[in-house]
Amino acid sequence: MKIFALISAGGQSDGVDKGLLLWQGKTLIDCVIERIRPQVDHIAISANRNLESYAVRSPHLLPDARQWRYLGGLAALCTAANDLQIASADWLLVVPCDMPNLPDDLVERFQAVSKKTPLCNAFYIETPVTPHYNVMFIRPQILQSTVPYLNSGLRTVRGWLQQQRARVLQFDHDDCFIRYGKSNIA
Repeated sequence: MKIFALISAGGQSDGVDKGLLLWQGKTLIDCVIERIRPQVDHIAISANRNLESYAVRSPHLLPDARQWRYLGGLAALCTAANDLQIASADWLLVVPCDMPNLPDDLVERFQAVSKKTPLCNAFYIETPVTPHYNVMFIRPQILQSTVPYLNSGLRTVRGWLQQQRARVLQFDHDDCFIRYGKSNIA
């Protein structure tokens, strides 16, 4: 089974490229890559600026297609929908670039829940505090549905996941899913 990852680093955050912010001596994206690399077969990065910096980390870069640029998290998924390499995967793990504490067994847990519900094509994380729609495990074939969804004026990853009848993978704590940025990096 081929499992690929797409790290979302293409958003706008007060003019700051969050993936390149330092956290505990490393960039946030390097921390994310360290966490997921042992769990996946291939890593792609969705980025819209500082492409040279991201290319050092993965040659598989996906800047948002012009028609979807600045339309939020779904823009990366729309662009990925047309990527032949991603289409060849059995599953795609999608994570943001600013979650450096992702669980070491994230893919293993997603695979376990996907085996229990084999007809489901999309899963996302939920903790007692909040749902984390930006951490998902999806079949790449469903990415094509992001294009008409976004073109219809709908913009939320949550709404798209609901349309896909995504299921929840429960975690009993929030520690692994804290997002970091300018305001909470020491």
